[in-house]
Amino acid sequence: MRVLLLDVDSLRPDRLGCYGYERETSPTIDDLASSGVVFDRCFASDTPCLPSRTALATGRFGLKTGVVTHHGTGQDHEEPGEGHSGDPDRPLTFRQLSEAGVHTASISSFSKRHLAYHFSAGFRESIQPTTSCGMEHADDVTPVAVDWLDRHAADDDWLLHVNYWDVHQPYRGISDETMETVRESGPAAPWPDEAAIAAQQPADPGAPTETDSWRGEELDVPGSIESRADAERIIDCYDAAIRKVDDAVAELLGALERAGVREETTVVVTADHGEALGEHVRYCGHGFPHPPCQQVPMIVSGPMAGATGYVDAQVYQFDLSATLLDRAGLDVPARWDAAPFSAALDGRDFDGREYLVCGQGIASFGRAVYRDQWVYIRLLHPGKKSMPGQFDDPDMPGRSHELLHNLDEDPHMTENVISEYPAVADELALELGDWHQRALTSPDAAGRDPLAEMAVTRGPFLYTDEASASVETDFERAFGAYRRE
Repeated sequence: MRVLLLDVDSLRPDRLGCYGYERETSPTIDDLASSGVVFDRCFASDTPCLPSRTALATGRFGLKTGVVTHHGTGQDHEEPGEGHSGDPDRPLTFRQLSEAGVHTASISSFSKRHLAYHFSAGFRESIQPTTSCGMEHADDVTPVAVDWLDRHAADDDWLLHVNYWDVHQPYRGISDETMETVRESGPAAPWPDEAAIAAQQPADPGAPTETDSWRGEELDVPGSIESRADAERIIDCYDAAIRKVDDAVAELLGALERAGVREETTVVVTADHGEALGEHVRYCGHGFPHPPCQQVPMIVSGPMAGATGYVDAQVYQFDLSATLLDRAGLDVPARWDAAPFSAALDGRDFDGREYLVCGQGIASFGRAVYRDQWVYIRLLHPGKKSMPGQFDDPDMPGRSHELLHNLDEDPHMTENVISEYPAVADELALELGDWHQRALTSPDAAGRDPLAEMAVTRGPFLYTDEASASVETDFERAFGAYRRE
């Protein structure tokens, strides 16, 4: 077993050529996809960074691990077990592989950045490439990864996790050459267009739609979006950041070639979450429960993927954890929520998940339900950014924190159609309620919802006074409506 696990922070799949993007952002990754299995509908169970990677490391939902956000008690992992003995029914993903004889290693500053010992603890080696505590450049990460591969690639059993941050805003360190390569390869994504941007502007002309990007000397993107030119600047930077990482991936594959094990190594490309580029008036951030933030690539290329092609069935990103164990000949722990997608890798019949429930715990708090072409969003705290009139529907009183979108007809989610399809919204709300009840009452749950708690206790810390003024009333209405008669 040889696995190179590429974990690209903030990478949304629709900006990769293998997922249909016209620009040449990802020629190396596209080549991997052409000889592997590509999952069209893979979503992170909990977003953003800390909840997502915790789910991958544990095979469990954030509601059970306690990790649903980056702040307060919602960042604390409830380690199962007692003393020095972990719960054998709820072990860490990479520790399972290590104990089975796989040399596991992670090259990432994630654990230090997010105080996430439970992530690094599962690896035999946890290597921090720099002292920057996150956001280091690919130029810092790749030499460390190449060195590790030069020493270990020819060994029999190993898994190397490599974490790249470059696609995370503010998209720093992009060379002029890389930017020009991307621009010359084709036009920027056509949405948001001028009409969409105009519709997003607040009533007060002195308060333009801000990006979520950090401020600082190295900021490469505009601080507000007032025109198509502003949006294109962001798209260019995001796309060029992907190309920068793609070039780094080529270097890692070159190391496998030199070791003579390129064809014997499974390469997985995925992400912790995506990045909003205008959807729901979010730019350069990952703070809303919707596909731009929660949908991630899942590409498996190499010996683990006996088949090739695209899989339309829905999977969670943490299902990769169960799949790795399954491919290593290990049992999936009894109390994991993750389930293997091995059948899809073999080209066998694979139904996937009928629906997915994905939580969001930064900049807004809520959960999304994905089924067929629909996404249903229930917000526990909306945050301070929303499109004018986004939550106001006089025909649907009492549902101000619910959104329904038909992704086939409206992929950018510009219209809330809950009043047009109330029966669909009710069905998805019931599925959310059923999931929530099962998770809360499962043997390994804490009997509480940490995401709901954070929506109340951390909302005032994260948002403006106006956004938090009625949070308790709004929370009670939204949370209490999980299950409808």
